[in-house]
Amino acid sequence: MNIPTRTFTDIIRDMCAAVTASASNLIDISVGSVLRAIIEANAAIVLWVQWLVLLTLQTTRAATSTGADLDSWMADFSFSRLPAAVASGMVTFSRYSGSIEAFVPAGTVVKTQDGSISFTVAAESTNSAWQQASNSYSLPAGVMSIDLPVVATSAGLSGNVLAETITLLASAVPGIDYVNNSTETSGGQDSESDPAFRTRFANFFAARPRATPDAIAYAISLVGPDINYVVLDNVDSLGNPQLGNMLIIVDDGSDTLPNALLSSLAFAVNSVRAIGTSFSIQPAQVVPVQVSLSIVCSAETVLSTAQNALQSEIQDYISSRPIGGMVSISRISQIVYQTEPKIINVSNIILNNQSTDLVAPPRSSFRPQSVSFT
Repeated sequence: MNIPTRTFTDIIRDMCAAVTASASNLIDISVGSVLRAIIEANAAIVLWVQWLVLLTLQTTRAATSTGADLDSWMADFSFSRLPAAVASGMVTFSRYSGSIEAFVPAGTVVKTQDGSISFTVAAESTNSAWQQASNSYSLPAGVMSIDLPVVATSAGLSGNVLAETITLLASAVPGIDYVNNSTETSGGQDSESDPAFRTRFANFFAARPRATPDAIAYAISLVGPDINYVVLDNVDSLGNPQLGNMLIIVDDGSDTLPNALLSSLAFAVNSVRAIGTSFSIQPAQVVPVQVSLSIVCSAETVLSTAQNALQSEIQDYISSRPIGGMVSISRISQIVYQTEPKIINVSNIILNNQSTDLVAPPRSSFRPQSVSFT
């Protein structure tokens, strides 16, 4: 529904026209006059009421609501947004002298080098250094360092930090001199975005009849919103025809699917499959992609910087291809020019030693292996 709206100037013009048409004598509506001031004051109120009307229409529809308004709209259907996930990893606590025993309590806070992101030490009873009585980890005399699990204090992608970045102790820990993370932290994920929330809501209703492709899609989305998948109907695990069986090819960005993920997917799909049918779940076969290309840059462009940026963008493009998708040479050219506008020319784009587009088999996904410049 299109709502006819007016700008502030339009409202004043309409009011002045109405006043002039109703007056029997010449009146002053020039800028600075009393009547003009009254008209402008009323126009401001009309503009505010117009904004309230538009805001009301926006918040009463799921298609236009955002944030908390969208959450409240979906709550009427007992449907909630997928929450953010907390990042975790390992941090090494070290000391210069190991003459006495030291303790690292659970809940100890460490931070990144700039102090913007905090992590707390998590209790892990299976760790051999864990002491339940003191709720801490023990470093016996002579032990100079210990690797301990940490979790981000705030959920979200911000908790996924690079290696060698967690280097600060938020408060002094007796016997501990410095900390560092030799590996990156992972697992952090922002809460579900508004567009993804709306899409899942549509799939939620489409899945009500059950045993449909939409129902399978909705079940998989509950396990993980970023899982890429393809459902092949009436084929067995080898791809041969088999009535009543569906083959689900899944790709989570790794070369092998964790057993926990496979179990979760099997449970989710089993809850919506039709009686008398069966299914198989397989990881996507990995097709490594080697890219080589030639670029010509302007004189003021730093070649190494441009190459690093292009390498990252091209790898992201390849990783984003769907199962059975295609890696396009022309798309790589477009990415090059968009990433670095000062590139004069790109040529000799080779994908896996061939100068044509790559098309993945129906059960395969692409993985970037290398991006080189000739």
